[in-house]
Amino acid sequence: MIDVTSTPIVLIAILGTVGVLIPIISIARKETGSNSFYAVIAFGALIASIGYVAYQLASDHITQGILFSEDVLVDDTFGGFFAIAMLIVAIFTTVGSFSYMRNKNHPAVYYSLILLSTIGMVLIAYSTDLVMLIIAWELMSIPTYILAGYMKKDPSSNEAALKYFLFGALSSAIIIYAISIAYGLTGSTNIGEVIQGFAT
Repeated sequence: MIDVTSTPIVLIAILGTVGVLIPIISIARKETGSNSFYAVIAFGALIASIGYVAYQLASDHITQGILFSEDVLVDDTFGGFFAIAMLIVAIFTTVGSFSYMRNKNHPAVYYSLILLSTIGMVLIAYSTDLVMLIIAWELMSIPTYILAGYMKKDPSSNEAALKYFLFGALSSAIIIYAISIAYGLTGSTNIGEVIQGFAT
């Protein structure tokens, strides 16, 4: 049964909800150009996420977050530490791109993609299963493919997006092939069981 108060689930809810709402708000406001409003919303969602993870770690309220099965996501101190690291990276990205995005079009989509990509990063931190790991990896990668080609009228941006996509697709194929080999040799996709299988 899924524990809705577990850290991974709460982070998915916060980042996913805000990530979806930002473009909707943009459509409702019918604004383009100014990015400060959307940047503040994204920044607030990331700060709230860090605050929740830090609170869970400091108060020792960590529970075993279950999603799909016991072996997929685990809410532990190790995952919390790296989740905070990923969220800090997302904050630096948001703050660092503020000036760059000041006069660009569709800032809401830009910050929404950052939040959605961060969901994948956070899930990687909590993953204990190879299948969940590759799903989280793709959740992280797909928004970044779009971000790489965000300036679609710039040939350099289009070239970078295409190269990044091809490289990412090749990398994902290699990872999936490696996971299939690991499963074939150990009979499991759980990371702990795979390690034990190779050790014996």
